[in-house]
Amino acid sequence: MKPDMRDLLPRLRQIGFGCWDPLGLSEAWAEGEPMADEYDSCLISAFAKAVNRGGIGAICEVLREAEVRMGLVDGGPADCRERAAREILKSACRRAAG
Repeated sequence: MKPDMRDLLPRLRQIGFGCWDPLGLSEAWAEGEPMADEYDSCLISAFAKAVNRGGIGAICEVLREAEVRMGLVDGGPADCRERAAREILKSACRRAAG
C-alpha cells in the first residue's frame, strides 16, 4: 500500500463504518473484530471517483454498485450512501488542497 493511502485509509474506514455500513458491521468493528478492511476496496473506488471530479451522485453510484455486489439487491439506504459520499468528497477536497 502506498504511504499516502496508509494515512487516508483510517479516515475512509471511519466513513465506511460510521456513515455507510451497508452490512451492519460497525458495532463489531468498534469492538475490534478483525474486519477493518471489509469495505476498503469500495471506499477506495469511491474516493478515486471523488478525486477525479465525480460529484455526490457519481460517488453514491459507486457505493450502490458495491452494495449490490454484496448481495443487497436494491442497495442499502440512499441517505447513508449520500452521507458517506459527502464525507468522501470532503476528504478528497482536503487532500487536494493539502
